Amino acid sequence: MVGRAVWAGDFVRLLMTAAAAWLGSAVCALAQGAGVAGTPAAPAFEIVSKTIDLEAAPDGRSWMTQEVIYRPLNTMGVEALQQVTLSYTAGYEYQTISAHTLKKDGRRLEVPQADILQGHGQTTTPGFEDTRTQTVVFPNVEVGDQVVLATTRVQLVPWFVNVFAAGFDFPRQDVVHQATFAFTTQGNDAAFHVSTAGLDADPPQTLGGKTRRVWHFHNDTAVKLAPDTVTEADAAPHVDITTLPDYSAVAKLYADLFRDKILVTPEISALADKLTDGIRDRRARARALYDWVSRHIRYVNIVLGAGGFVPNKAADVLKNGYGDCKDHVMLLQALLAAKGLRSSAVLILAGASRYKLPASASPFLFNHLITYVPEFQLFLDSTAEYAPFGVLPSSDAGRSVVIVDSGKVARTPAVSVANAALSSETALKINDDGSADGETRTASSGAFAVDMRAAIAALPADGDDNYFRLLLGPGSDGKLERGDPENLDGDYAFSAHYHIAHIAAFPGPGALPQQLGYKPFSFTSLIGLTLPPSRDADYSCPSGRFQETVNLTLPQGVTVSSLPASRVLAAEGAELRTDYAQPKPDTVRVSVQLKLDHPEPVCGADYYAKIRPVLSNMTGALLAQILYK
Repeated sequence: MVGRAVWAGDFVRLLMTAAAAWLGSAVCALAQGAGVAGTPAAPAFEIVSKTIDLEAAPDGRSWMTQEVIYRPLNTMGVEALQQVTLSYTAGYEYQTISAHTLKKDGRRLEVPQADILQGHGQTTTPGFEDTRTQTVVFPNVEVGDQVVLATTRVQLVPWFVNVFAAGFDFPRQDVVHQATFAFTTQGNDAAFHVSTAGLDADPPQTLGGKTRRVWHFHNDTAVKLAPDTVTEADAAPHVDITTLPDYSAVAKLYADLFRDKILVTPEISALADKLTDGIRDRRARARALYDWVSRHIRYVNIVLGAGGFVPNKAADVLKNGYGDCKDHVMLLQALLAAKGLRSSAVLILAGASRYKLPASASPFLFNHLITYVPEFQLFLDSTAEYAPFGVLPSSDAGRSVVIVDSGKVARTPAVSVANAALSSETALKINDDGSADGETRTASSGAFAVDMRAAIAALPADGDDNYFRLLLGPGSDGKLERGDPENLDGDYAFSAHYHIAHIAAFPGPGALPQQLGYKPFSFTSLIGLTLPPSRDADYSCPSGRFQETVNLTLPQGVTVSSLPASRVLAAEGAELRTDYAQPKPDTVRVSVQLKLDHPEPVCGADYYAKIRPVLSNMTGALLAQILYK
């Protein structure tokens, strides 16, 4: 399908970017173009030229050719460009590839068609996929060579009848010497709504019933994005094309697809009656139905043909006992309807660094489907295995969404100080040999409890020693008391008992490390791990309450020579309190409280400039150490 495409080197950058994220909800395959998770420290490649020629008909069919020429600038670029894999969906799309390496001395090393590897798509989650892959291995690539990739892609069968939509971004993270994008419309040109930003346009030309538009782009200097920068579509140079007037039209497309999938069958009605037997409160009934779907319908990613958009019938999902996000929503909606509770599917782009929908409406912007129950104004994600009723994982929070039944654009609740907290309480005894033994109890609520349940449940049952050795240093070990991550009632707590092999060097004098014992979060990371000198774009900014208390016992004969001063540092939206006390000669109590209170999950560059000095002071305060002798 034609979705939102990343203009410069999307598949290359994805090869170079390591994914690092807390476990959250499973994101199912609606339709979404490739996203950019970050940029390398230095450009690994540059784009010598890129040409895209796209032609589309109002019925949704399209024909696109493109040629891109990359030049690797270092060994990282060579590694990234040596192999490229592209995919398409058989029966709906058709794709051909030609490729060659252009050596610095002018030699052209062709990739024979027989050497282009043909395969089937794979997923990183259990599931099925009806994609075909084509893998090109470029021969003898060296720094300064060029790799040339030419593709022809045809949308044989539209994903949605009489609908065309495409978005092309032009990120400035790459050097682009020359780029051209051409779009030709067949038939009724007025059916296509085109919006652009940051590009140079030629005058449109009309000939033989077709209208052709051409834009040009170049970027002489690669822009390095500051950490956590959000990639809102309308902020970057782009071309958006759609035949849909607004998001209510997108909602109608999906509503038509879903209508016959949510029928209440006798089996569904009987199950709803059984699950809510004796429950009179309507909200409690909704919770019982949500809990059952969340715990009994196994998540399996299913992408077969148009299965990325079209769910299975609720009755079939119930019979099979598994499904993807769309299937979860269909079954939950049918169960709720069986008890007179109205709900709607919700289109969402989950887990990405994009929080707002672009102005141009497209059905291909979303990668996930969740549920909305208007009677209680609740968003639910039954594929988030560890999310209690009424709590969204952080990957779903604060996002612009489309409610399918109403066609309205809404926003999911953001993570805030009012609904999410993490705290740890530690008792740590330092031994005569400089080792330490500790116990820590961690409590979490809201979206943080969802993430903590998932993270702890993912740790191997026999891997505790390795876990603590990694966190606390060589020779350390420990044991987790995991509680019950499967119990979704209320907050989530777990405990850790551990031995730290090296925390102090006796006899003194010396200083204890800033991190005393174990906790599954980092204050400095929450405040800002890198704190760039400035920002010129919006960025993701977390909210929530975080607290650590450590009760430290020193060995006999060791005395405290200096405690850090207790401090309160505050700025708009951020407050840090550190407190150090010595209730007994051999006992120290340390308390750290951090409150991050942002109205939205995205903060602006001007706000960052205002609070950065205080954030920097907070980081310094967290590095204070206890001195002993």
